[in-house]
Amino acid sequence: MSAKHNLKKILIIRLSSIGDVVLCSHLPRLINNKFADSGGVEVHLLTSRHIAPLFTNNPYLSKIIRYSSDKIVELNQEIISEEYDIVLDLQKNSISAKLLAGYSGDIRQIDKHRKEKLKMVYLKQLPKKIVHVADRYLNTCRDLIEDDGKGLDLYLSREEERGDSGLTIGVAPEAFHKTKRWPKDRFAKLIEKLTTDGHNVRVFGKNESNIGRGNQNVTNYSGKLSLRKTAERINECDYFLSNDTGPMHIAAACGVPIVLIFGSSVKELGFTPYRVDYELVEYDIWCRPCSHIGRSFCPLGHFKCMNKITVDEVYNSFNKLRSR
Repeated sequence: MSAKHNLKKILIIRLSSIGDVVLCSHLPRLINNKFADSGGVEVHLLTSRHIAPLFTNNPYLSKIIRYSSDKIVELNQEIISEEYDIVLDLQKNSISAKLLAGYSGDIRQIDKHRKEKLKMVYLKQLPKKIVHVADRYLNTCRDLIEDDGKGLDLYLSREEERGDSGLTIGVAPEAFHKTKRWPKDRFAKLIEKLTTDGHNVRVFGKNESNIGRGNQNVTNYSGKLSLRKTAERINECDYFLSNDTGPMHIAAACGVPIVLIFGSSVKELGFTPYRVDYELVEYDIWCRPCSHIGRSFCPLGHFKCMNKITVDEVYNSFNKLRSR
């Protein structure tokens, strides 16, 4: 279906994970910008129940549908009854197939570049051209958007303004997969250097952590905030230092400059900070990437991709980012 048709409703499906959902947050804005002169179009988002609060207050979304695994039949019926003109299936798996069973409209699915990923992981053949995942989402609907060149979109409040007593630096030492985690003792030493320089540090994470305990310039939010509140506190930061994880993409959506630490990840997989200034710290070793999503252990046992990255390297990358 061409964008010239009289479109009324478009559904975006991206259920998980946090970073992947945030990476499609620019689509509602770009679609609405395209159709603003023709009366507009309703854009609905179907995403996981716990991620949905990130998108409240988004002026470009007419409806947020909350997914849970026990509601697939009901959600399928809702999708059919809404009579969407177009569905952008950015999940493209067995779950989204069930959700769209019986839907007879136009389905646009993301190209997941599976063969390319397999070549990267098993043959160590990296593509010459890097296509960011956020741009792959745009490739599903280039006729439905006008790319304004801006980044991702989260509409968040800021309760605390940035003060004059040093910078506020967010730190995310966690990641779901172990091969994406820089050692926590090095994060602790990095935080010591940052606070010694007079900066204020905020530690974020899903699980409780003792990092920064006893340091009056460290606020540890680990395990204490909802996802929405976490995003709001990240939005107040001047810089963000992170592993390859969901909060990093939240920081990018907030326009916060980022120092990103890659272990098993590589930039060719398309998950670097999107359209925001950043520094990438990585150790170039032949066995990366060992997975396209991460692993619970290093297949070779040495974990050099993270263990070889020093505190000074990350600290110097932060100061390089600041100097810009």
